[in-house]
Amino acid sequence: MSARKEILFGLKLAAAMIAGALLLAVAHKQGWVGAELVTRGNNIIIGLALAVFCNALPKRMQGSPRSVQHATLAQAIGRVGGWAMTLAFLVWTALWAFAPQELARTGSMVAVGAGVAVVLGYAAWKCVIHDARRSS
Repeated sequence: MSARKEILFGLKLAAAMIAGALLLAVAHKQGWVGAELVTRGNNIIIGLALAVFCNALPKRMQGSPRSVQHATLAQAIGRVGGWAMTLAFLVWTALWAFAPQELARTGSMVAVGAGVAVVLGYAAWKCVIHDARRSS
């Protein structure tokens, strides 16, 4: 993506998040929704926005690789990383939408932590395999 498209993507995502938060704030001030719903709504907005962002990550990877093997490695790690974090934030969103608030607080952090662990574990595994193939 070009720099202009990157900036526009970020601005659109930020605008959607701000608009959602403002709507929830107005609804709360009018007495239409309670504080718990505002908290849940904001976390749902955050989860969905980050899921959209993480889903787009593999497509955004740029740079000139050192070799075809390096490009393949980076693409595989990027794809798994994007999907792991997208699923983690979709779980975050579902927890904030449907689970009791205490479970949503803990479970959303566990989901994102698990997503990060998957990304780091997969990256380490692929790099070890890549280095073993190169040294053979």
